[in-house]
Amino acid sequence: MKTARELMDEPDFIEADASVEEVMEEVKGIENTLIVRKEGKVVGEIHENSLLKVLVPEEKVDEEKVIGILGFSFDSSYVAETAEDLMSKHNLTVEPDEDVGDLAFLMDKEDLRSLPVEEDGEIIGVVHENHLIEEIE
Repeated sequence: MKTARELMDEPDFIEADASVEEVMEEVKGIENTLIVRKEGKVVGEIHENSLLKVLVPEEKVDEEKVIGILGFSFDSSYVAETAEDLMSKHNLTVEPDEDVGDLAFLMDKEDLRSLPVEEDGEIIGVVHENHLIEEIE
C-alpha cells in the first residue's frame, strides 16, 4: 500500500485571521484544500465548498441553520469574516509513513476531506480524499 508521502501534494496555507476575500483569492489558485494555521499550528481546513455559505442570501438562511436546533452552537460560516469562521475545524495531522488504509479510516472517522502530513514538527504535504479514491482498484 502507498503511504502519505507518496500521495501528498504541497500544502497551501492560510492564516486563521485572513479575511474572506483573501481566502477567496487563495482558493482560486489551488486545486483542493487550504490548511488553516493559527499561531503556527494547524487548526482546520478550507475547501471550495466551504465558501458556498458565503454566497447564500441572508433571507434564505434560517435561525435553525445558523444557531442549531437546540441553540447550543453557532455556524459562523454563514456570517464569515475570517478564514477561521469558514474552516472545518480539526488539528489532526498524519506522519509520512501512514498507509492508505489508515488515512482512509481517519478521514472517514473524522469526516475530513484532507489530512496534513507532518514530519519533524513541520507540515510537509497534504493528502486529499481524491488521492485515496485513485488508489481503489
